Amino acid sequence: MADDIRQALTRLAEPVVPGPDPYQRLLARVRRRRQRRVAVLGVAGVVAAAMALPVFGAAGRLTVTGVASSPPPAAGTYQPASPIDKPMARQLLDSPTRGNLADDRTLIAEIERQYRASRAELLVDPTLDEVKVLLAHDMPDSRTVVVAFLDASHALIRRGDGQAGASVPELLRKTGTPVEPQPLEPYVFLSRHSPVNGGRVTDLTAGLAPAGCLVEASTDGRLQPDGSVARSWQVVSTEGYVVRGPGEGAERWRFTCQGVVRYDGPAGGGSMIVYPEEAAPPVPTDGARGSVDATLAATAARELDREMKGQGLLGPVPQVIWGGQLPDWVPGAPAAVLVRSCSTDAGCAAMLRVEVEPGRSPQQPGLGAPSDYWTTKGGPDLTVVPVPGGSGGVLVFGPESATDVKFLDGKKKTIASGRLDSGVGVIHIDPDQVAEVQVFDKGGQLLETANLRADFGQLGEPTVWAW
Repeated sequence: MADDIRQALTRLAEPVVPGPDPYQRLLARVRRRRQRRVAVLGVAGVVAAAMALPVFGAAGRLTVTGVASSPPPAAGTYQPASPIDKPMARQLLDSPTRGNLADDRTLIAEIERQYRASRAELLVDPTLDEVKVLLAHDMPDSRTVVVAFLDASHALIRRGDGQAGASVPELLRKTGTPVEPQPLEPYVFLSRHSPVNGGRVTDLTAGLAPAGCLVEASTDGRLQPDGSVARSWQVVSTEGYVVRGPGEGAERWRFTCQGVVRYDGPAGGGSMIVYPEEAAPPVPTDGARGSVDATLAATAARELDREMKGQGLLGPVPQVIWGGQLPDWVPGAPAAVLVRSCSTDAGCAAMLRVEVEPGRSPQQPGLGAPSDYWTTKGGPDLTVVPVPGGSGGVLVFGPESATDVKFLDGKKKTIASGRLDSGVGVIHIDPDQVAEVQVFDKGGQLLETANLRADFGQLGEPTVWAW
């Protein structure tokens, strides 16, 4: 009776718990504070296992950690389930099992039976007496299941991973338990990371929505000079799910349910694609202006290429176009390089990459840490990109004959100006205040104009998140 009262009070308290920040607000904040690989709201969970580190996503940007064997919970200590208060969330729970193991009814029944018996160990309230396998899928080297625990009004989701052909007990041992309750959403995005060459590589990326949703993928986006993207789409599934293996997650996904585009963005809901730690291959620096650090240039070219692939964008191998030392007003006055890749439609993606501070990994910064790089997009004749490090300022790269630059606000009023050396200059100005940039030659003739956007760091289209 005491347990029943405790659980009832927990559910009654749920409506007064503050919800997560809205998706667009968080996305904007992350973009402005660090331009890492876009990590739009997907619940990220890491399941620690000797053979892999999978990441599980649903909604929010919360990190959860699972262990091979969790300590038994205190009596009556369970994670509160989420109310099933969205029609599409109910549709997800009512959908048939998806994945290439869905027709193995014996296996599905055994997964349901053993997960039901292990509810307490997974911090699942035993009153959630229905167990539903939402996804059961085998890759060549792994097996993944997504399981929902529910009753008539509440539900929560768990995810388990194992080696190819893993038994249900093995899947249970490697089922993650979130560090805090997660909201129930009409979708599940997940990825799985395995150790390779001393680092990690993403070997599985999956998306799951209600059955009947159309899933499409695109890998041929071409940047246009105005920053838009032209692309085509290929149908992946009409059953609301997609699973990608190693090397297949660099694309853009679109989920359409009942005629409405519910998600249009990077694969896996924006979960970061992780690559093995290895030295970047050298890139040519001939023709670049300034003094180029070859190692930094190789890193920047590789990272821009990965950023573009993660957005499903086509483009040639990035070229190094400038290198040098940033001014003293930038913390540490680091070395920097500018690389750029322009599509056949003359739209360009550019990255300004700075030297990483000793002792800090560029792959694992804190959420509020200054960015190691900024990206921008536009045409091939004038590139304007914010200076990394959180100090403000922009780098302007224009025609080599350009000697002066002016910055205009949205009312066409000049708010700052500066000098360029061989068409390049770093000017201390808040990029958020700038709407237009103009560069001039020594005779005062206008050479090029660029319109600045508020979407620095967003190489592809805005992400649609309309669940």
